[in-house]
Amino acid sequence: MSNSAVDPRRPCQVATKPQPESAEQAHRTVDATAAPKKHAMTSTWRRKHPKDWSFSERALVSLGLVPKLFTEADKSRPPVFAKDAPVPVYPLWKMHFFVAPKALAPLMLHASFAYLTGIQLGRAWVAPLYIVYFVIIGTRYVSWCNGTAAELGTFDGQAQRDAVPDVDTTRVMLELLSVALVRTGVAVPYLYDPLAPIFDIKTLLLLPINVFCYAVALDFYFYWYHRLMHEVNFLWPFHRKHHTTKHPTAAFGAFASHEQEFFDILVIPILAWLTWPIDFATWWVTMCYIVYVEAVGHSGIRAYFQVPTTWPLRYLGVELCVEDHDIHHRHGWKKSGNYGKQTRLWDALFGTMLPRIEGTLRNIDWDRS
Repeated sequence: MSNSAVDPRRPCQVATKPQPESAEQAHRTVDATAAPKKHAMTSTWRRKHPKDWSFSERALVSLGLVPKLFTEADKSRPPVFAKDAPVPVYPLWKMHFFVAPKALAPLMLHASFAYLTGIQLGRAWVAPLYIVYFVIIGTRYVSWCNGTAAELGTFDGQAQRDAVPDVDTTRVMLELLSVALVRTGVAVPYLYDPLAPIFDIKTLLLLPINVFCYAVALDFYFYWYHRLMHEVNFLWPFHRKHHTTKHPTAAFGAFASHEQEFFDILVIPILAWLTWPIDFATWWVTMCYIVYVEAVGHSGIRAYFQVPTTWPLRYLGVELCVEDHDIHHRHGWKKSGNYGKQTRLWDALFGTMLPRIEGTLRNIDWDRS
């Protein structure tokens, strides 16, 4: 038989043109080899007995950084709503009531100590104390988001929220910790002046304005950095990991490459400060609010959550709510929209604002709050 003959028993192999990667393909990619390999979003560690958990897995659960596991028969499972069901309003005053005391408490204690003792603590004492406190409230924010999502349900509730992958439990734990360590560890020694009062009347009176302006400046830089990460081919690999989650929870704010985390945690806040300089006390309060917004933004909580620092933008129709960033994850891949994380101002100005699906104006129930 000629070497060129075709064996009819063998399947004909037809060369096909490689297709571009899609978000769905990347989300479900598996290694088709003899030894099955877990893909990027496989999460089975919660099914193990707690005694078999790693230190990071145990910490994620015990600190409330991951949502509670619910069974099919569990009556306390998060509610699931149709997309046209009314969306309740989460009032601004509740957000401030939750965040403001936590933000102001260390400043008040610090100022009281200095006043009563006459001792001005140096940077070497102050930085570790604020770092530890920031870790505590950051943990509380994420835990609160998980509890609130279980109570109110989530957007696109028919789909289950993604769990922290088996291969990334330690990474997520460390990156959540790095937000507090890096932001506070860099800013406190630089901004804190032991010879100056912690805050004064002028600081308090200007606080709402300064917090608003800093958040808008931060969002400008974040918008362009975020958009470029999507639209510039050689930058996309640094952001791709963050988008392998389509239905994130609050902890997924720290689910990213090291390069992205470096910009998120350090570079963008510094650029915002250079644009709108603020003193130590104002920076501290602002950062406590910004971290809260970052956690809520990835939580998927099904409610009309305005950003408590930039809420006046609602009167221009460019306020940000939870659903906006949720849509960015669900429907975005390399081409996306809703790039802002504190406002929709820059998305509106530069034509990348995406329409809401469930939290439309006519579907918001202003009587439920």
